[in-house]
Amino acid sequence: MDAFADRSCAILNQDQYFRDWSNRMGDEQRDRLRTANRPDSVLWPHLVDAVDAIRGGGAATFPVPGTRGAARRLDPTTVRANDLLIVEGLFALWDEELRARYDLTVFVDSPDDERLLRRINRDISERGSDLVGATAWYRHDVMNSFPRFTNPLRWAADLIVPNPLGESGALNPRAVTGLVAAIQRLLDAR
Repeated sequence: MDAFADRSCAILNQDQYFRDWSNRMGDEQRDRLRTANRPDSVLWPHLVDAVDAIRGGGAATFPVPGTRGAARRLDPTTVRANDLLIVEGLFALWDEELRARYDLTVFVDSPDDERLLRRINRDISERGSDLVGATAWYRHDVMNSFPRFTNPLRWAADLIVPNPLGESGALNPRAVTGLVAAIQRLLDAR
């Protein structure tokens, strides 16, 4: 985004489209299904509609009914972009209909141990979990879902960007330079 500060750009986060599981089924079944680490946790038609609206020169408004954001009654937010729309998220490459709308697909790849450390740190610092709870949730949800649903999405990517760095969270600088150049070429070709 910094490289294209002179353009009309926006990020559309797939997390805005996670289902609200709170009003579904009994507690045991809901807790078994409640996850953001499976493709069925995303309201795909709404996400596709938002991408279409923004690509068509319009805007998308959040939160979308039926999502966790709507359940939390978050204030409405509008996203629009005339030049560059980045759709990001764990399953941004999952849906074929959505992938067909992308000009470029990127998979950010991090080692298993780095993903685990980031997840545990985030769950503790941002979500109020403790080490035992964060570890248990990782074992219950993430450890099984990543190899099944996320890692196979590498095949759908035009570029794979290595992200091995620790606490800084910074991507490989040469990979970022290459990615910016690729995006610039796509924008210039329009």
